[in-house]
Amino acid sequence: MKIKFEEMKSPEIEELVKKNGMVLIPIGACEEHARHLPVITDTLIAYKACIDAAEVVFPTIPIAVLPSIWFGYTVAMLKNWPGTITLRPKVLIDVLYDICKSLIDMGINKILIVNGHGNNPGVLDVVVRSIGDDFKVFPAYTNVFNLLEKDFISKYRKSKEGGIGHACEIETSLVLYLAEGLVDMSFADATDIMTSNLKYCPVDFASKKKKKYFLSTWYLENSTYGGAGDPTYATKEFGEKLHKMVVSSLVEVIKEFYKVSLELENRKLKRKYTKF
Repeated sequence: MKIKFEEMKSPEIEELVKKNGMVLIPIGACEEHARHLPVITDTLIAYKACIDAAEVVFPTIPIAVLPSIWFGYTVAMLKNWPGTITLRPKVLIDVLYDICKSLIDMGINKILIVNGHGNNPGVLDVVVRSIGDDFKVFPAYTNVFNLLEKDFISKYRKSKEGGIGHACEIETSLVLYLAEGLVDMSFADATDIMTSNLKYCPVDFASKKKKKYFLSTWYLENSTYGGAGDPTYATKEFGEKLHKMVVSSLVEVIKEFYKVSLELENRKLKRKYTKF
């Protein structure tokens, strides 16, 4: 059986349904990433992780990967630099809702959304809860950055605090590994390294400070070229390590989600009423 959903024929998808299969939905964004990275960066990172993780679990878990959703929700400030195409949150919610509903209609009820874009999580939370409300099918979602171990990043990063955010050391390293030809390191500089030093709202992903509330990085930082961080220390070798970590973590997520989905789908609820 194939892994890429778009390459499968209808009878092959029917076989995936019969085997109680699972579908991954990679989502990112079409968004400017400073001067040195392509606008497909977030989507590329999520999609490659899905494909590589699916190939690992494929022998034991029937699985397919949908084509990437490469439009997401992006805050308006990023429109200051050409390349950003954003969907309104309610539109993106409807798009994802209808994709999930279509999968459920064909008999697939194990759906994992894999997100590579920082502005999407709030939307995804609404989507998975709404699908659960309406169909009693409960998708899950994960974020690529949550699949990275902060201790590892802290140990091996080369940039100083403020260097990891958007079009940064991490994202640049990942794209150098996944699609080096799309990166122009001659335009990578530290002009947009982040300088906010808030105690309870760190902007750097790998900061050791404890995050106690949220403020938009784009409100806190003054970006010149549309970046937020320091990509000058990025390397292909670091990107390979990061990608393999993401894939390994995603494999574990897939295994646990599939297992718990199988365990819970036929359970008997003890509630007196089970309408909802």
